[in-house]
Amino acid sequence: MSSNTTDPEGWLDDLPEPDPLTAEEFHAWRGLIRLRETAMREIDRKLQQHGDLSLADYGILITLVTAPGLRLRMSELSTRQLLTPSGITRVITRLEERGLVQREPDPADGRASLAALTRPGLETLRRAQVIHHATVRELFLGRLTPRELDRLAHLYEKALPGVVSAP
Repeated sequence: MSSNTTDPEGWLDDLPEPDPLTAEEFHAWRGLIRLRETAMREIDRKLQQHGDLSLADYGILITLVTAPGLRLRMSELSTRQLLTPSGITRVITRLEERGLVQREPDPADGRASLAALTRPGLETLRRAQVIHHATVRELFLGRLTPRELDRLAHLYEKALPGVVSAP
């Protein structure tokens, strides 16, 4: 081990990267991260620019519109959105104040609550979907052929089974 404690570049020799990614792995991983972050930031920016929703709000509404009866238990919604219980409560409260969702008691368990999409929530979601879909096509999907899109979806599913096929 080098005794050079004042040369940061020397530290690289002292502490080499453990099990580094291959160049192919690194490029694939970096590309996925950059694509995701760029697309998500731009979708969020455009949604907020039009004044209707943040990307987090959109995620809640799009999840509810695909749920049976347009409603889900708060705990299930939290799990699907990868939010903590307090995080989902904050988002639902904000959406509820705008009349986009409402909380209802869960008839199957009086201790639990359901988040339900309202008619104004669906109307807001439909306007936001126009922005979302156009931005996704502009930044990503519109640059690929249908065959490339199919192949990409297949590769995503291969890398993480269920990521494409799960509801």
